[in-house]
Amino acid sequence: MKTKKKVSFATGREQVSMMKTIDKRTGILFLALFAASLIVYWVLLNYYDFSVYMGLPVMAIPFAVIGLIYYVLNRRYYAVIATIAISAVAYFIMPTSVLFIIYLLICTEGVAQMTEIVQRQVFYGIIASVERVNIKKKMSLKDRIVVFFFNIPVDLDTRNLMIDRNVSRNKLPWRDMCDTILLELLFCMFLWIYVFLNPSFSIGTSGVPIYTFTIVLYLSMLVMPWSIFNTLDVRIATEYRDFKLYSGLIETFKRMFLPILAAMLFLIAAVNSGPDGLYYVCMSLVMIVVMIIFTSVLYYTSNESAVVNDILDRWQGFHPSEIYSGYSDSKSMDLANLPGPPKRDPRDCFQPELRVRSR
Repeated sequence: MKTKKKVSFATGREQVSMMKTIDKRTGILFLALFAASLIVYWVLLNYYDFSVYMGLPVMAIPFAVIGLIYYVLNRRYYAVIATIAISAVAYFIMPTSVLFIIYLLICTEGVAQMTEIVQRQVFYGIIASVERVNIKKKMSLKDRIVVFFFNIPVDLDTRNLMIDRNVSRNKLPWRDMCDTILLELLFCMFLWIYVFLNPSFSIGTSGVPIYTFTIVLYLSMLVMPWSIFNTLDVRIATEYRDFKLYSGLIETFKRMFLPILAAMLFLIAAVNSGPDGLYYVCMSLVMIVVMIIFTSVLYYTSNESAVVNDILDRWQGFHPSEIYSGYSDSKSMDLANLPGPPKRDPRDCFQPELRVRSR
């Protein structure tokens, strides 16, 4: 008895992928290094005389390795030489500052590379979910997370998804970079205040401002990828006012960080605790700002344009035609101008076959 084979058809959006071979290998390497670093961190805390803070630099190893690999593959040996030279000088002035220099010059490049990889991995998957989230009978867990994360109204027709297809990168996008830096600063500052200035934690000032900046690296990698939705102005077109996904993300952020008063009280208590507390706060704030600005500059100068161009190149395959959803009796519509099926470039038709069959 013959059995019928199930035939599956891949849709255009399932075929859209921006991950290159080197991106996949880098992502796997990062995950492997992260798992190994986590194990080493656990061993240091349980079997050696390491505090929670002193062991944190181990968790920065994945970013350091990715950053070094990037410099080597792109033959930027001067960056490695400069890091070694600056670190050697800094060691004789303030030994603990060597760690911050490695964070700033090596690890931040690793963050920029991982930000690009995350964007390539998740962008089209997220907007594919957004496009159909409000026309499904039942939302999946991923759909619910996307709706919460971008604060998408339940009564919004999300099918008419659009982006800015005229993004030009002839110069450094200062405005987009400042928006990203501001968002990173808000996330990092709030977490830093809650975790490290909370009175329930006992913090010594010796070395702590440097050790704890491993967390800034991970926060930057988690926050920066979402800047792509602002850069491309990803929005859901409606009859009246377009809904911007990045604006929805900001609104979600505001809801999650309402207890600002408590954070400010922690900060005031730390500053008033004495000279050591004031030094800790000032040094931490300066280092956070410097690291975030440096990471953002690296990303926007060496990674962002490549991601944007790849997204725009694949947009036609993902979204070949706009969905018309703006009809209104209050408006006079020219039905002849309604969008139709996607059209192929005439130059792609009737190409002559020049190959000769071998005899």
